[in-house]
Amino acid sequence: MYNLIFFLPKFSLNGAGKSTYRLCKNLDKKKYNITIISIGKNSYKSKLKKIGCKIYEMRGETVFFSMFQISEIVKNIVSYKFKKNIFLSSHHYTNVSSIIFLRKIKNLKIVGIERTDICELLWYDTFLKYLKNILIFILVKIYYKDADVIISNSLSCKKDLIKITRAKVEAIHSPSFSYYFPKKKNNFKNLKIISVGRLVKEKGYETVLEALTLIKTNKFKYYILGEGPEKENLHNVINKYGLKKKVILLGFRNPKKYLKKSNLFINASFFEGFPSAVVEAINSCLPSICSDCKGGSREILLNGKGGYFFKTNNPKDLSKKIDLFCNKPRKLEKKIMIARKNISRFSEKSHLKKYEKIFRKI
Repeated sequence: MYNLIFFLPKFSLNGAGKSTYRLCKNLDKKKYNITIISIGKNSYKSKLKKIGCKIYEMRGETVFFSMFQISEIVKNIVSYKFKKNIFLSSHHYTNVSSIIFLRKIKNLKIVGIERTDICELLWYDTFLKYLKNILIFILVKIYYKDADVIISNSLSCKKDLIKITRAKVEAIHSPSFSYYFPKKKNNFKNLKIISVGRLVKEKGYETVLEALTLIKTNKFKYYILGEGPEKENLHNVINKYGLKKKVILLGFRNPKKYLKKSNLFINASFFEGFPSAVVEAINSCLPSICSDCKGGSREILLNGKGGYFFKTNNPKDLSKKIDLFCNKPRKLEKKIMIARKNISRFSEKSHLKKYEKIFRKI
């Protein structure tokens, strides 16, 4: 039996939390003993307990200071009775802390999981964030090679990590769907645009809002699904552009039914890891336009064969792509159907097989 210990600082309902839950749900509990550690509330706690996982919710506020207690927990969990003891952490700052604190524990394999491209650390909007990111970047460069393996969720991220850190890196795409949705017929009479993701600056929502002031049609609705610190600022930008009646902030919702009602998906991120929302949009047969940023978007949209790209943080170029879609919607719809035929590699089943292969190899 394998002994798996997952550590996520924030175990929320989306992103890393969602991916980790899907992996744990699909792992054979006769083969795997699973422990989950988080800082603060684990949003999947009841579901994880139901499938036999042991849960620890740390009371600390920061990863670094929580690691003293976590290292003691790990020492008590690690045992020679298991075939392998494997510690899996997520996000660069957590991975670095895990390597520093846990590397000396005998009979423990350490796996770091990168959720975004390393270029995230070169993006900042305040001087304090600049200093923090530079420090993490230096630590990543020094310590990643000491992990047994680093897992990236896109080939682009893998390439950059190997170049910067010289670490052993494997790419495993996020588990973005479990089955194909029934094909739907899109109605292109009224433009209904949707974006899904946390309300943070790097998601590029302001780029989309400015682009909507430049498009030729005035008959549209734009739905944003997500919560985050930029919510109040986005309300201000919406009012500034006179889009109050056109843009609806829906908060955190299950995107499935909203994807069905929409006819265009936009991802305007400045950088990405692996945008599962784009896969969900494609699975819903929803024509998609993505920023040409670092991350997994190019893999999902087959370098443009499966969708449109626009220059990152460029509202004018995005408005042109929206206008192109409005003039010839079927052209982009055909591209999406090509992308849809190739999303099986992003399934939960594929994700599970690749992780189990890593567990056997390390």
